[in-house]
Amino acid sequence: MMAMYFFVSDQVVLLFDFWNIHSVEGMVLTVVIVLLVTVSYEMLKVETVKLDKKILDLMAAPPNPQDGTAETLPINPNSQNISCKRWIWVHVLQSVLHIIQVVLSYFLMLCAMSYNVWVFLSLIAGAGIGYFVAYPLIKTC
Repeated sequence: MMAMYFFVSDQVVLLFDFWNIHSVEGMVLTVVIVLLVTVSYEMLKVETVKLDKKILDLMAAPPNPQDGTAETLPINPNSQNISCKRWIWVHVLQSVLHIIQVVLSYFLMLCAMSYNVWVFLSLIAGAGIGYFVAYPLIKTC
């Protein structure tokens, strides 16, 4: 039976039966993996925001017919200079990024629900490190 309270142990089954930790070395490796996945999740959130911001900026930018970039600037399905097909591919990319983000967030939530203190602390540390590293990237786009 799984404990429904936080516990300190080097033994836990995480997400899948094959991820069965039963040693200190295994727990250290698990903590590092969970930390890196959490940092990656925070980075993905920032990249999604940057992509959305870029798309909104391009949609708002009027095309300039005098330079050669009029065909590549707007990502607006109603624009005469851009094909609906290109807008669909951008939307597909946004959707795939969203799906990856949702799957990662649920996996991380299930890791937290293992109630192992070391795994939980790695989630918190990864979220903090990921936010600290990734957030300034929004300002530089």
